[in-house]
Amino acid sequence: MSLSPPHPGCERYCTRCRPPTRRVYLYFMLRDSWHIQFLEADLKSPLPRRLTFRDAAKIRELFDRFAAERKLEDRQALEYALENGRGSIWLNLTEEQYAKLKK
Repeated sequence: MSLSPPHPGCERYCTRCRPPTRRVYLYFMLRDSWHIQFLEADLKSPLPRRLTFRDAAKIRELFDRFAAERKLEDRQALEYALENGRGSIWLNLTEEQYAKLKK
């Protein structure tokens, strides 16, 4: 049985059932709109998919759903980066989500 993200309550996968994840670096910058680029974990190889959003709420949603760390200080760092118009976060993606970025 799979849990659909975001997981309701405190439900979590056990270690054995947890799907394998890929670590991906998300970099964002505000120009006329929010431009997002994804990099491999080596921080050198860009992934082909790029996104553009008008609203920073979409970046917050990506953080809430996929961020590698979701501590209070990580949320505060994200808010600070959004105020300054650029920043980055690490994401943990499933193999399926990673494959979509590779297209």
